[in-house]
Amino acid sequence: MKQSILILLLFLSIGGFSQIFVKSGDGIVYQDKEGTGLNKAVFEECWCEVILDDSTKEISQLKPIVFPVPVRMNNEWSLLEKNGDLKKPIVSSLPYLKTDSAWVILEGFINDNHTWTVDSIAKLILKDSEQKVIREYKVQDVYNGTFLASPDDYFWGLLDSKMKALVKFEYASSHHSQQDFHFSSKGYMTLRENKAEGYNGIVDYKGKIHVSFKWRLLSYVVEDEEHIYAMREDRKRGYINIKEETVLSFIFDKIPRELTDSNFVETEKYKWFVDRDLKQIGPKYQAFEKKRNIYFFKKDNKWGVMDENLNTIIPNTYSSIMDGPRLKDDATFKCYIVVKNGMYGLITLTGETIIKPAYECLCGLSYYAPAGYYIEFKKENVSYKFNEKGELIEKGGKGSKACFCE
Repeated sequence: MKQSILILLLFLSIGGFSQIFVKSGDGIVYQDKEGTGLNKAVFEECWCEVILDDSTKEISQLKPIVFPVPVRMNNEWSLLEKNGDLKKPIVSSLPYLKTDSAWVILEGFINDNHTWTVDSIAKLILKDSEQKVIREYKVQDVYNGTFLASPDDYFWGLLDSKMKALVKFEYASSHHSQQDFHFSSKGYMTLRENKAEGYNGIVDYKGKIHVSFKWRLLSYVVEDEEHIYAMREDRKRGYINIKEETVLSFIFDKIPRELTDSNFVETEKYKWFVDRDLKQIGPKYQAFEKKRNIYFFKKDNKWGVMDENLNTIIPNTYSSIMDGPRLKDDATFKCYIVVKNGMYGLITLTGETIIKPAYECLCGLSYYAPAGYYIEFKKENVSYKFNEKGELIEKGGKGSKACFCE
């Protein structure tokens, strides 16, 4: 029994042993978790994962991603073994990795405050023992030593720092321009099957599938793990979380890709707003349409108008609201033809009544107002012509034959 306990304690001791880099002046030093130095050198950089202090969010340590770990000193890269031995098998100003079968040169990789990113031409160059290039991979992004890579700039997958394929080269960007084709801040990646009508799924930087490849659309970059935009085969939208559980039911024709304090959602019958917690804000609308900087809305079968801040400027009391004709000599003039209780009238955007809704028909409607008068209505077969100020300029007469009545 004593021997078993001793072996267990020894195993736990070995298992708990770790090597890290910590800041020292303008560089970093290599030590174990007890603070014992494993190499006297002060290095400039390492191929490491940044570990942040939970309270300050400052870098507390750098954890080697792979051994031997690439380190930089005097602008040249070497390999540091786990025990602290430093070797320089090749001379290079670029970081490089050693796998079982190749050297891997990291070209186009950028280190900013110990965090690795890539430029637009980043690639992995694999060389044999004689330094001959045997393969290259284009790199779109890197996260904690995992590369979003492609052998042909068409099929994409994930490689670890030992060049092991974590995700096969079978995928493409979920967004055609690739501007949103990168890891999230927590290492999630949205991929699309690279084939006609390919489906979307989400993996992490270790290659684990979190959201299965069955979705027509997903959030391009998953920062909000509880509200991931998703579209099903039937084109209905909703939200899922990173566990692929539904958090907003799939009844919507439109929802935002990213939540804000006020979010517009739309079903087949209604349109409304929800807050960040997906709770309804304000009423449900039968229609809600933006035109320039104003909104036309329909509620309880009546139309009204809101300004750009969603303040009601024309209450929903009209069965119809239409653009009025324009004036050739005044492009700023704007008013609207309204129908109320089956009668036509004219109002301004501020809700001012120019012509009270009291006429049966709208006549002579055109894009520009005819010369000499602005609009013509008819009531009890009598024609009424008005100017843009609502002043009656002619009653009776022949009138227009083009009349529209409800």
